[in-house]
Amino acid sequence: MGLDVVPFEGLFVEPAALLLAGAHPPAGEARSALDLSDVDASRRLVAAWQGTGPAVAAVDDGTLVGFMSATLEEGFGHQHSRIRMHQHASVQRGQREVYRRLYASLADRLTAMGGFEHTIAVSAAHSGVITSLFELGFGIDQVKGLRPASPLIATAERVQLREAEAGDMEDLLRLTVELQQFHAGTPNLRPALADLRSIQDGFRTAFIDERRLLLVAEEHGRLTGMMQAGPDPRYRSTATVGMAVVTASARSKGVGTALLSGVLSWAADQGFATCGTEWSSANLVSDAFSRGHGFTPVGYKLTRLIDARVSWAHTHLNYRYRFPKS
Repeated sequence: MGLDVVPFEGLFVEPAALLLAGAHPPAGEARSALDLSDVDASRRLVAAWQGTGPAVAAVDDGTLVGFMSATLEEGFGHQHSRIRMHQHASVQRGQREVYRRLYASLADRLTAMGGFEHTIAVSAAHSGVITSLFELGFGIDQVKGLRPASPLIATAERVQLREAEAGDMEDLLRLTVELQQFHAGTPNLRPALADLRSIQDGFRTAFIDERRLLLVAEEHGRLTGMMQAGPDPRYRSTATVGMAVVTASARSKGVGTALLSGVLSWAADQGFATCGTEWSSANLVSDAFSRGHGFTPVGYKLTRLIDARVSWAHTHLNYRYRFPKS
C-alpha cells in the first residue's frame, strides 16, 4: 500500500463524507439523531469541523482511505483534545495501518500544541477500530449504554420519590460533592473537582423545563439520592440519565433502582422509546448497576494520556552531559 498521510484539505470533504457514511450502516445507527449513514448529514458534519482544528488524511495512490480530526478545548492551556465519532473513518481494507498512521500524524500535531490528553469516540460495533486504538495506548474511559424505556420488573417500593424543588438545592449540591469525592477513590481516581455554580444553574433549569427531570429519593426529610434525565443530544427518541448519586449510607438498599424506575416511567410518559446513560468503565459501582439494569453498550470514549515531559524530552534532547564517564 502506497499510503501517505497529508493535511486534510477541502477537496477531501466529499470522499470523507462517503467514508463516514459507509462506516456507519443504517442498521447500527438507526436511533442516532446524527444519522452518520446519511451522506448528506455526514457531508455537513465534515464540512463543519473542516478547518477548525488539526486534521489529517490518509491517501493511497490519490484516493482518500481515511481521515482523523480533533477538536481543541477553547482558549490556550487546555490539554484535552477530542476526536468525535464523525471526525474519523477509514476503509475496511488495511484499517489497522490506516488508523495507526493517521493517529501518529495527528498526535504529533496535538502534542506540539500542548494537547496531552486525547479522547476518541467510537461505536461499539467497530471492534477493529477499537483494537487498533488499544494497540496505540488508548483505553476505555466512558461507556454509553441504551435500554428500552420500559418499567423495571423489580423496584424498591418503600423508597419515597418526588421531583426536586428549589428548596432542595443545598442537599443537591451536597450529593454532588459526595459524588465527586466518590469518583476520586480507587479505581476511578479522578480529581474531585466540580463547577458547582454551573451545576447549580443546571439544577435550576431542570426545575422549570418540562422535558427534563430531576428526581430525588427522600428519607426522614433528607435526600438520599438523585437522578437527572433529559433528551439525549445524539440518539432519537431517547432520554438520557445525567448525574446520578446515592449517598453512601443508603447504598445497596434499592434507592438507585427506585430512582431509575422512576426515570423510566417518566421517559415513557414523555414519549421516549429508549433510555440511555453514560458511565466510567473504571467505576465498579456504576458499571455493575448500568449493565445489571439492562443498558447495552453502543459506544465508547477511549482516552490516552501522554506524559507531558515529551514536550522537552524529545528528539532534540541533548544528552551531552548525561553520557556515563568511562
